[in-house]
Amino acid sequence: MSRPLLYVAYPMKLDLGAANAIQTYYTVTELSKLVPGMRLVVPRWLREKSAFSRLNALHLPRPAVNKISRFVPWAGWSYIERTLYSVMLVLLLLCWRFTGRGYRVIYVRDTVCAAWLAMFKWLHGTCLIYEVHDLEAGHPSKASRWPGVFWGWFLPWLDRRSLQGADRIVSLTGTFNEWLVIGNLRRVEDVCVVPDAFAPPVGGYPTKAEARQTLSLPAGAYIVGYAGLTFAYRRLDLLVEAFAQLVRQDDDAILLLVGGRPNEVRELRSMADKLGMRKGQLITTGQVEHEQTTLYLAAADVLVIPDTVTQMTASPLKLFEYMAAGRPIICKDMPALREIVDENAALFFPEGDAAALAACLLRLKLQPEVSERLGQNALKLSEQYTYRSRATKIAEVVSSCR
Repeated sequence: MSRPLLYVAYPMKLDLGAANAIQTYYTVTELSKLVPGMRLVVPRWLREKSAFSRLNALHLPRPAVNKISRFVPWAGWSYIERTLYSVMLVLLLLCWRFTGRGYRVIYVRDTVCAAWLAMFKWLHGTCLIYEVHDLEAGHPSKASRWPGVFWGWFLPWLDRRSLQGADRIVSLTGTFNEWLVIGNLRRVEDVCVVPDAFAPPVGGYPTKAEARQTLSLPAGAYIVGYAGLTFAYRRLDLLVEAFAQLVRQDDDAILLLVGGRPNEVRELRSMADKLGMRKGQLITTGQVEHEQTTLYLAAADVLVIPDTVTQMTASPLKLFEYMAAGRPIICKDMPALREIVDENAALFFPEGDAAALAACLLRLKLQPEVSERLGQNALKLSEQYTYRSRATKIAEVVSSCR
């Protein structure tokens, strides 16, 4: 008798140190309550500590080819690694199929795994659901760094194989759903929109005063916040430029940047110096634990999303965490973000317009009543974006897959 669901993920940080790991962990936590007998499978390098052990995950050996990139930089190592992992999955599924222990449905959220599982579906015979987070051919890092005939063919092939080979598609945004249907890549009935979600911190968010006291931040400062594991392709330079314009008009403000790799932080600090920002006006924390991030969000007066890596598929976890913190949000004006927040919960600025972003920051500083209203509306909106709600929608897609 087949088992109900195998959830396939490829988090690179099993300690929940990245957004994809956080989303996988909390989604599976709730989904397992709705689909008894489901199993999560993730890769693990040797005896690496894994938070997913708490979910009784099956840990397959990680073919850590991507570690070579530390010595020979090349992003292609990641594709080789995930292809080898996919081969292991196909062989395992084939073994389970012939021993009567197979799964009825596979739910996968990695493009490479989805492509190879779709290609060999005739072997493993399992209904395949693919949750799309990005188009490989559309990612800015790959488009700029990987010119050439092979990558020009291979990346679009991965996207087509995964999108057209899966039995069902889960899209994070309605914008991407429309693109799939208009482009005749999928039928409307094959796609379900399931946005991202947030996990409230244990004990809830502290007050602004409590958070600032805990973090030793000035009680009376106007704090502009941003949180993200990395800053690459998210236009933090635009935020620094806009903030520099703000403090020229009113210097009682602090820009708080949570996350970022050391080289990213150094570049932004150098930029702040060149723009004439004073010492103390820019605070950078580097990468911190996820639980610590909630303190920084609670300490801010306003939270900003200057840009996203993707356009149509953008559903950043930070947006939902910003909302749950009850703070006003300023973000780039794009359809995928407007699906979640509107003018009642956020201010929007045109892409790449630092002056418009600075004007939004100044408005919320000078109009605390507007800031309070937007923050409360954002908090109320967040109530519908729980992992329980997300898991319920996924369970419905699983039950429809025959």
